[in-house]
Amino acid sequence: MQRFCCALLGIVLSGAAFGQDHDPTFADYNHAVWTASDGAPVQVTRMAQTPDGWLWLGTPNGLYRFDGVRFYLFAATNGAHLQSPRISDLAPQPNGDLYIGYEAPGLSVLHPDGRLEHIAPATNGGPVNWANDVKRDRDGSVWVATSYGLRHLKDGRWSVLGAAQGCPDEAVATALGPDGQLWGTTLSHLFRYDRTTGRCIPIELRKGNGEQSERIQGFRIAPDGRLWVGGDRFLALVAAPAAGASAPPAYLSHISGSTAIFDRAGNLWALRCPTGVCLAASAGKDAGGYIDVAAATTSRLDQRGQLGSLAPRVIFEDREGDIWLGSPTGIERFRRNTLRPVGLPAIKGDFHVAPDADGSVWVVAPQEKRGWRYAPAARSLTALPDKYRGATVDPDGTVVLLREDGILLRRAGGDTHVDLPGPLPLAAWARSDGERVWLGGFNVPVQLWDGRDWKPIGELRDAEFVFSAPGKHGQMWRALADGRLVLFEGGRVRTEYDQAALGGIGEVTSVSSAPELVVAGEGGVVVSHAGRFRRLRALRDDVLQRVTGFVVAPDGARWLNGSTGLLRIEASDWRRAVETGAPLRYALMGVRDGYTGTAAGVVSLRMVNGRLWVTTTDGIVEADLARRDDTLPAPQPSLLAVTGDDVAYAPTQPPNIRAGTTRLRFDFTAPALSRPERVVFSYRLDGVDDAWQTGTERSATYTGLGPGDYRFRVRAMNEDGAWSDNERTLDLRIAPTLVQTVYFKVTCIVAGLLLLWLGYCLRVRYLTRTLTARLSAQLEERERIARDLHDTVLQTFQGFVLKVETILPDSESGLGDALRRSLGDATYAIREGRDKITALRAVERNGPALHEYLRMVGEQDAAPGQRFTLSCVGEARALHPIVEQELCAIGREALRNAFRHADAQQHDVIVEYGARALVLTVRDDGRGIDVDADAKQGHWGLPGIEERARLIHADAVLRTAPGAGTTWRIEIKAALAYADGPRRVRWLRLFTRYQQALRGWGRWLSPR
Repeated sequence: MQRFCCALLGIVLSGAAFGQDHDPTFADYNHAVWTASDGAPVQVTRMAQTPDGWLWLGTPNGLYRFDGVRFYLFAATNGAHLQSPRISDLAPQPNGDLYIGYEAPGLSVLHPDGRLEHIAPATNGGPVNWANDVKRDRDGSVWVATSYGLRHLKDGRWSVLGAAQGCPDEAVATALGPDGQLWGTTLSHLFRYDRTTGRCIPIELRKGNGEQSERIQGFRIAPDGRLWVGGDRFLALVAAPAAGASAPPAYLSHISGSTAIFDRAGNLWALRCPTGVCLAASAGKDAGGYIDVAAATTSRLDQRGQLGSLAPRVIFEDREGDIWLGSPTGIERFRRNTLRPVGLPAIKGDFHVAPDADGSVWVVAPQEKRGWRYAPAARSLTALPDKYRGATVDPDGTVVLLREDGILLRRAGGDTHVDLPGPLPLAAWARSDGERVWLGGFNVPVQLWDGRDWKPIGELRDAEFVFSAPGKHGQMWRALADGRLVLFEGGRVRTEYDQAALGGIGEVTSVSSAPELVVAGEGGVVVSHAGRFRRLRALRDDVLQRVTGFVVAPDGARWLNGSTGLLRIEASDWRRAVETGAPLRYALMGVRDGYTGTAAGVVSLRMVNGRLWVTTTDGIVEADLARRDDTLPAPQPSLLAVTGDDVAYAPTQPPNIRAGTTRLRFDFTAPALSRPERVVFSYRLDGVDDAWQTGTERSATYTGLGPGDYRFRVRAMNEDGAWSDNERTLDLRIAPTLVQTVYFKVTCIVAGLLLLWLGYCLRVRYLTRTLTARLSAQLEERERIARDLHDTVLQTFQGFVLKVETILPDSESGLGDALRRSLGDATYAIREGRDKITALRAVERNGPALHEYLRMVGEQDAAPGQRFTLSCVGEARALHPIVEQELCAIGREALRNAFRHADAQQHDVIVEYGARALVLTVRDDGRGIDVDADAKQGHWGLPGIEERARLIHADAVLRTAPGAGTTWRIEIKAALAYADGPRRVRWLRLFTRYQQALRGWGRWLSPR
């Protein structure tokens, strides 16, 4: 949790409200505090910032880093550990290295990739013990000031500079001067290292009055490059840069752990003065060579409640210009407010602001009927004697001041007084459209003054108006309570827009007509584009609600004042949003930037001498549009953690994610110490996302992931729209589980095929058994019928014939001849019956094979002119008797039908003895068969063929059409057709034998 103390500071230090470019006080800063309850480390004694933006915090309990949002305990990527938890120095380098000194033997360097390297051993006999500060020289060597003297590391070798070189053997501090000279100091003496002789040369340091200096605390570097040395109460100039020399970045040149610093504006911040923190404005700009801290101090914080701790240990300025304090309770930040209050009296209600052409500003408090004349150059405020009810300005610069005794028009330095048409009503207001003065109030009709007299408005007299704003010359915009917006020109209605045309923004709160028509309402903002209103969109809808102020700055930027604060929108971002409908990109200035209250219900933005005056419910604040801070550095994204199904992985190398992981979480950040809440992130997971995902969240979660290779990418953008130079990427691979491997899938496919084959075999076996059983039943039935016919009918017929032959007289009469002929017929019938009985009892056919039989049928039945061919494919095999009988019957029926009814020239029979099936094909090129007509005529040839096919489980397919010939295709599986069943494949026989062998071994090994 952060505690912001600006209001308290404003009360305590409200005396510094004036001065066009006044020296800052603590009231001009936003103050934030982080304590242990916010996760901040305590006993912070060292601070540093590396070029990637991280703020490093050294404590007696270890090393921490801060991104502006969260604190993280340091952990090296290579698994190395600090040589001691008690940090004594942090020295960042331009190449990204961070030197780490300890209150114990040893020295380490942290590289930008997170590797920790120890360059001095943690032993009592080592070269470095209790490092006070570390300086990297121009030649790449390293100077280390320790509590036991000066140490130098060059070409991997340490050297000790002691009494032999004229250097002290006690605690020292060092600094590199603007000319590259190495300076050092003890608590009482100043010296310079002579690179030519390799010796330390003492330098006498005295106060401004010539007396011996007090205790020396260390060096300070001013933004102009001048080097100062001093203690708690003074600073003395040591060296100044040559003309044209550039100073190093302040956040890299500050001496870690110093008790005072110069900020980038030349203001001196000092600790222990004697408590709290002191600010000496512009002290670093003093041309003299000595600074008395107490005399130079312009404001201070030394009372309980003004700081998180009145005993800060370290002070530091980051690269964004913020001032940080480290204390026993946590850390604190001072950030210069973008907005600062205008020194106006405290009033009830809102201020009306009307800038005059001469540079002054008319300020009116309608509820208190008071007015002032404000001079921005001197920041002076002069009270006006009359009672004022309102102030505004029209587009051509005419100031309209509504007073109790009339209306004052100030145009081109001249004043025009207009008498009122009557007593002023409640909530009276006055506007000018450049041609007429409009006067109205609560529950009274609007009056127009055309330069001669007052006249009531001619149209919409009974409508309830809630807002008025001048447009172009001669135009006035009026908003109605029902949401309509009306444009008057020449005092008459010209255009009217309802809520449907305005995009449903609700009651209108602001209208601006230049350079484009912009209408704001309670629910949003619309812009006239391409003949219609386009409603603007933003990541946060509330930032565009109840906007009461709209200004276009000289650089084209749009400024909006609404319910959430002040918005600044670059011209390019505004055009993109208006033309394409893209979400509006903006910078929001709120309470952390000096904004207090919320947007006032009056016209709340005015340009005053290059500054933007923002009217809020708590007064007026201003923003200097001409002064722009240094461009903020682009944030550099950092990947903090990767978690897969609650298992953590190292984010610094391509991790192999555990098999079966379906959920990944990526935690990332981008250090931005000043305004971390305004950093925007874009991320994507290649292989999952088709586009970048954008937002302010600092984590991304993906679910339902499968095995494979992925790449996570993240980038960041600051409030100025600057994207990070490089993306942070991480390649990773989710290993497949056993069931997700290709081998398992192939195995499943093979097993599935085997199961299908096994099912097929079982199905064929079932059909074979079923058909065999059915055929057996048929054979038994046929044998029963044969026995019955033989034992009954034929025996009866035979007995009858014998009796007739016995009683038949040997006469030659005609009756005898007839009886003899009848007996001959009966004898033939008996013989034919015996043949049928024999056929019924036959199990095996003794006749020709199927193809030979059909060849005989075809050759016998073919008429002259009908061609007949028979083809036999494959090796002929013995068929099941009943199957063979039925197929012979089917083939005979199909051939005879073709010969008799098809009018065909060619008749073909094909018998295929296949390994998987037996196929009989009978086709002709005749006139075809009308299947429906054949059925209607009572012919039973086609149904008979199909019934015989079903009897033996064969598939019978008829292909025919009038004029297209006829083809019968009868297919029956090999297991059902052949007498010896299907022929097994060689490998299948081997597999069967292997199974039999396994079962045999199992029986042999099983216990008896």
